[in-house]
This record gives sequence, structure tokens and C-alpha cells, in this order.
Amino acid sequence: MTDDDDTELVALIDNELDENRKKALLARLETDERLRERYEALREAGAPISAAFDALLERAPVARLRDAIPPEAAVRQAQGRFAGLALRELAAGIVIGLLAAGAAAWAALSLGLAPLEGKEDWRSAVAEYTDLYTNETFSSQNPDVALQAVELSALNAKVGANLTPDKLVLPGLRFAVAFMLSFEGSPLAAIAYVDPDGAPVMFCINANQAPDAPMRAEQRGDLSLASWSRGGRSYLVIGHVPKEQAVAWAQTLEKRV
Repeated sequence: MTDDDDTELVALIDNELDENRKKALLARLETDERLRERYEALREAGAPISAAFDALLERAPVARLRDAIPPEAAVRQAQGRFAGLALRELAAGIVIGLLAAGAAAWAALSLGLAPLEGKEDWRSAVAEYTDLYTNETFSSQNPDVALQAVELSALNAKVGANLTPDKLVLPGLRFAVAFMLSFEGSPLAAIAYVDPDGAPVMFCINANQAPDAPMRAEQRGDLSLASWSRGGRSYLVIGHVPKEQAVAWAQTLEKRV
């Protein structure tokens, strides 16, 4: 594994490769297990951070934090293999500023970046995280079917599912990105969709060895949830949509996964 490989992988994640380089890298990912593992590690690090920092920029008391940052703690560009990568420079710069301002703990709590542990209901943890997403969080993500398959293959290995792009097609929604989280030590797969306006809808799978349970629907604020359990995994569809719509999407997925 080389720094050039990392640069290529990050460019793939950020959709910055031309078509020929993209095809060549996807072909390597299909046969090179170490490269796939590195791709997954980089993508897992980037996706939640990107979403969380978008939410932070909307919710943070920016003026107060800027006033608290001493001049010598000016934002620095990331060095090494991530140099020139806008997302990671932004994340690194904001973290440096927050640390200098003594606000790191506030950031972690506000972002939902603290580990998703210590909660009685994993759906509550997902709901708190989902509530931070905006129409801009995932709207720029638009992987083709080949890249979707690579992302889903990594999730399958973690949660023991058999997810494929065709099984996850939902009417009115576009697949945006898939990434891994965890809840109390159990793998938690997250698939993000967006509607035509960019509004996010999440489909989550928790490999928590839960007993089978029929679908149930609930409302938490303006978030609609539809969840069920089968085969040692719990499933959840969640978004700022009417409850009936969340149930319809969940019923479609229940028949396929």
C-alpha cells in the first residue's frame, strides 16, 4: 500500500477521478482485499465526519468560537497524503480551532460524534444522529452502481447481510453513500438516500442478535421510524418524511434483504 494508493482512493471517494482511472481502480478493488480494506477505512473516516461537520457549521456559535481562538492557532492545511483534500483540511482546521478554544467536548456532543453507546434504544441513537443531517449532507454523493457494490460489499462483511444495489432501489430516492458505525459493540451499517431536494433518508442495519420482531412504526418529533428484526439483525428506515412513506419504503426493503 502506497501514498499514491491513498490519494487515488480518496479521489474515488470524493468523485474526483476521470472515468478511465475510476474504472481501473474499481477493477483493483474487486480483486485486492487489502486495497478494499484501506478504501473502507478511508471512507468510514470521511463520510460521518463530512456529515457531522456540515451540521456543526450550521449549529455552532461560530462568532464566539472565532473570538476564542488565539491568533497562533490559525487553521493549518493538512499535510502528507491528505494534502490538498478539501474535506479533510476543513475537518482538521475546525478541530484545531475548537481545541484551541477549549470547545472539543462541546463539538463532540453537538455533532453526535461521541460513540453511539450507553443508550437503551439503538434507534434513539440513530434518530439523534439523523436529526443533524441537512439537505446538503449527502446531496453531492452520487456513486454509480459499481461503486455502490463496493461500498455494500464492505457492509455485508460486517453485518452478515447480502446487500446489493438492485435490492436497495427505492422509489423517489437516490442512493447516496453507505458507511459503517457501531452501537454497543455491534456493527451498525448505514445507507443514506436523498430525495430530489437532497433531503436524507437512512436505512440502518444493526447486527445485534435481536429476536425476530414484526414491523412497527413510530414518530419522534418530525422523524418517522419504521423498524423490524429478523435473522439476528435489526432494521430501521428513518427520515423527515410522513410515517406512511417510511413504512412503505421499509416494507419494500423487508421483502428484499
